[in-house]
Amino acid sequence: MKLHILYIITDSNRQFLKADITSDINITMNEIKSSSKILFPNGPHLTRIVYMEHFQSNEQAEKRLLQLGQFTRMQKEKLIRKHNANWHNLSLTIVNTPQKKSVVYSS
Repeated sequence: MKLHILYIITDSNRQFLKADITSDINITMNEIKSSSKILFPNGPHLTRIVYMEHFQSNEQAEKRLLQLGQFTRMQKEKLIRKHNANWHNLSLTIVNTPQKKSVVYSS
C-alpha cells in the first residue's frame, strides 16, 4: 500500500512555509530543488522539510492539507515546533535510494 506524505517545506530563513502532499518525498525534494533555482532565481529556495505526517489514503492527506491551509502562520509554527523544535531539515534523515545502478566491467 502506498503511503501519502503531507509535508511542510521552508527556506533557510524560515520566511516561507508551504504545505503539500506527495507519495515519494525523495523525488519531490529533487524536483523542488531543481525547479526553484530555475523558476525563482532570486526568490526563496525552499529546501528544508520541517514537518511530515504519513497517511494511508490520499483522502485523509487531502483533508489534513485543507486543515493546515486554514491555519495561521503561528499555528503552523507551533505544530512544527511541537515535533521538530529546532526546525531541523527532515529530508536529511530520509534514506535516499539510488535511482540507477552502474556497473563497471574490467578487461
